[in-house]
Amino acid sequence: MALDVSYVNGSIHTQDPERPLVHGLGVHHGRVVSLDDDLPPEVFARTVDLRGATVVPGFHDAHCHLSMLGEALVQTDLRPAAVTDMTELLTAVREAVAQVGPGEWVMGQGYDQNYLGGAHPTAEQLDTVAPENPVWLWHNSRHMAVVNTAAFEAAGYPGRTGFTVPEGGSVPLDEHGAALGLLEETARAIVSPALPPKTTERVAEQIAAASDVAVAAGITSVTEPGLGAPEHLGQSVTDLAAYQLARDTGRLRVRATVMPYLTTLHPVGPSSDGAPRDGEPFGLDLGLRSGLGDEWLRIGAVKVLADGSLIGRSACMTEDYAADAAAGVRNAGYLQFSREWLEARLVAAHTNGWQLAVHAIGDGAVDVVLDIIEEAQRRFPREDCRHRIEHFGVASDAQVARAARLGVVPVPQGRFVNELGDGMARALGERRTRLCYRMRSLLDAGMTVPASTDAPVVDYPPLANIHDMVNRRTASGAPFVPEECVSVAQAVHAYTVGSAHASHLEHLKGSLTPGKLADFVVLSDDIYSVDPATIKDIAVTATVIGGEVVHGRL
Repeated sequence: MALDVSYVNGSIHTQDPERPLVHGLGVHHGRVVSLDDDLPPEVFARTVDLRGATVVPGFHDAHCHLSMLGEALVQTDLRPAAVTDMTELLTAVREAVAQVGPGEWVMGQGYDQNYLGGAHPTAEQLDTVAPENPVWLWHNSRHMAVVNTAAFEAAGYPGRTGFTVPEGGSVPLDEHGAALGLLEETARAIVSPALPPKTTERVAEQIAAASDVAVAAGITSVTEPGLGAPEHLGQSVTDLAAYQLARDTGRLRVRATVMPYLTTLHPVGPSSDGAPRDGEPFGLDLGLRSGLGDEWLRIGAVKVLADGSLIGRSACMTEDYAADAAAGVRNAGYLQFSREWLEARLVAAHTNGWQLAVHAIGDGAVDVVLDIIEEAQRRFPREDCRHRIEHFGVASDAQVARAARLGVVPVPQGRFVNELGDGMARALGERRTRLCYRMRSLLDAGMTVPASTDAPVVDYPPLANIHDMVNRRTASGAPFVPEECVSVAQAVHAYTVGSAHASHLEHLKGSLTPGKLADFVVLSDDIYSVDPATIKDIAVTATVIGGEVVHGRL
């Protein structure tokens, strides 16, 4: 019986140090079975000529909100590329209102106050263009939102008063004690329960829409951090069912590792108060934990937000934000949950075999998370946990060294440098910016670093992300901590091997070696030899998953 297909005449960068560059790749049943002339050409049923093109393993976005990306594709686009000032933002909302019926919700996403004169939209401003329709506008960090008076009324708070601000959130008020419209962090839950609920089918449609644009960009795998807790993170309480539906109906076109949110875990035992107890099973029903699934859909780490947003200035810092301090305001951000609450649940999850993935952007939050990881290992030692700190946004030399010693996987986002860098530098000031979104320092400390975008917070294409990892310039063209630039080879390794390692999947993917998944990307130019300033201009000419072309043509 003939084997499936042989791809020949390519410049194939395998990411295997033993055979880093080959020219042929044999595939059978979705796996790599040979390199170069390991097997004779006549044993394959088909031969595909790559015509000298550069090939790399499929890009694996280690932190991508795929379902949110699908949602963002159909919401009003308020990103800085679409609206350049408050007038344009309000015009976009007015146009969206004209497209819906009276009383229907209007949803927008991606605004950044740093491009709006430093101010968030207010409820009163939104009322002028949407007096009868409730409006919800996502900040581009997805850590806060702005709503109008009709939205507060829909949630049961006429006059934008009468609500209780939950722990880990903030709601700025006007001089009369009414909400200005901004809902920070957990305070989003004041209004979010009034949003139209999403069905399993609707979320599956979002996953499908995002899958389509992902494969066109060369993404073959994603890790979605945080499902099932829409009051914190995720689309609905049936998020995992939506992923299963998308997969069963052929609409999940990328391989997905999904992270349940920490609040979906619970004692699987006699506890009556919901708090985990030492030695008691803690996880999803039936004791499910990290690792369940297959090569297309599996449960990964458990995710939680320890703090907030850097450009939103809610991430928990060891010092006040320089921009606020200059204005005479004391603000070092805050944790979203108490340290005690986090420690009890994260240690219990660790004890029960979960990989941890904790969002910590501020160096104050990084300290808390490192303390908890160290305590978890002290009390219940486990080998090769690969607990993750998502973002690892601001970290000192000492914190980098400590994280490396504890075997932590940092998950930074190179694209943040370009799209958010100017705002981050403004928030932190020159001295503290040196500690922001470090990459080379993490590699120099011996860490295996993945690559990710946090889409839709910033744009999702891997080649744009690699461009920013290598060049590190902000949208204004300013260099952003250039000593943290990485090489092209290091950036590609992060997007392939590093991201697979972060999910305990390096035995399946990340490099093109016999036995591993035949997922790869064909590029229009040699990413290793072009001018680094032009990496973003390289095109993905084909994406191959399991040996089959899912985008482009070969």
